Amino acid sequence: MVKVAKKGHYFAQLEGLSRDKDHDVEVVLPRVLNPTPLYAIRKIYPKFPVQNQWVGFDFEAADWVAPHGKGKTADLLFRFKNEFKGWRDGIEKELDQLIAESRDLAKIRKDEWTMERFKTMAGKWDGEMQISFPGGGEGLLEERRFLSYSRLKMPHAAPADGYVSTWLYEASSYHYPITRENVGFFLRTRVKRDGQGKIISANYAKVIGDFQLTASEGNVTFTYYFNPVPNDRNLEFSQDNLMKEPKHGGYIFNISP
Repeated sequence: MVKVAKKGHYFAQLEGLSRDKDHDVEVVLPRVLNPTPLYAIRKIYPKFPVQNQWVGFDFEAADWVAPHGKGKTADLLFRFKNEFKGWRDGIEKELDQLIAESRDLAKIRKDEWTMERFKTMAGKWDGEMQISFPGGGEGLLEERRFLSYSRLKMPHAAPADGYVSTWLYEASSYHYPITRENVGFFLRTRVKRDGQGKIISANYAKVIGDFQLTASEGNVTFTYYFNPVPNDRNLEFSQDNLMKEPKHGGYIFNISP
């Protein structure tokens, strides 16, 4: 492990370097410019409430938009569907026995047993997730200027343009998932326009790392920061987290990744 620090800059920590070899590495230490309070939540993993329908997600509420949750404003839209592709390898030969054991275990735990739950656990699944936005001019932008070793992994501010309105993910429960770690996204949401269609107001957010989809259970996992101040593209997080309660398994933190 190599740690690099400089006053007025964000700390860096490099992992996986052998002590037995010399290394020639370049480390970028972004400056601390203007940290600001943000809504921030790490590793939230909400379960899709319905299939094959657009559902809004509210960054401030960290929840689905009503009627599926307590959210009021859709910052982005998700649409999910999955398909059962048969049983996992080796299960079909002992299927009756495994179902019986699963039923018995549910009784011991006093849980309701259903075939759908058993299929989720023992089946092969393909899943598809679409991301979109409720308004014109809103979208996301993939950011590859990603410093995985730094406390500040992405640029300080969201770009002014370059956003796209849709994104697609596919996943399966029976292939080893490919998780892209050295990538993130900027998002533009809550766009308002004047009579000529010009954007006069928007909010900005960032997602650290990639969105991750669980094909069998229908969960999406991501870490995000949201700036509630309209037209403020600054996403440099201070230690003042506006999110007060963890939601959907995510947790609150006060370190800027």
